[in-house]
Amino acid sequence: MDIIVPFSAARRAAEVAARLAVPALILCALAGFRAAPVESRILFVANTVVPRPVQDFAWRVIETRCNYQSQERWQRSFWAYDARARRVEGDTVYSIEILSDLPWKKTEPPAVIAMTIVDDGRLRLTALTSSFITCVD
Repeated sequence: MDIIVPFSAARRAAEVAARLAVPALILCALAGFRAAPVESRILFVANTVVPRPVQDFAWRVIETRCNYQSQERWQRSFWAYDARARRVEGDTVYSIEILSDLPWKKTEPPAVIAMTIVDDGRLRLTALTSSFITCVD
């Protein structure tokens, strides 16, 4: 003989609440995501003085002026180990020094890329030097 246990109203309410809560949590989690802008692959410290547009510009400089193959750029890590900002005659001048290495291949020294970017209302590259890789100013 089967025993049928009737659901209590409280248990039924809990099931309905659980069914509504799961989709609501998923929607809240998805609302936190947004389309990611084209971002810099250069890693800066969290409280850097270099704003995001300048970071993106620095990455575009590496993409367009340094002699890395496309696949090599994606294999390498780029670390801004020294980033400074100063005011010169009303313009902001950013000096950024970047280490670039292959994390899995520690037998070769990292490349060092140094650049100076001036923000005078628009971003301009004023100096670019590098070691172990050719970068054109």
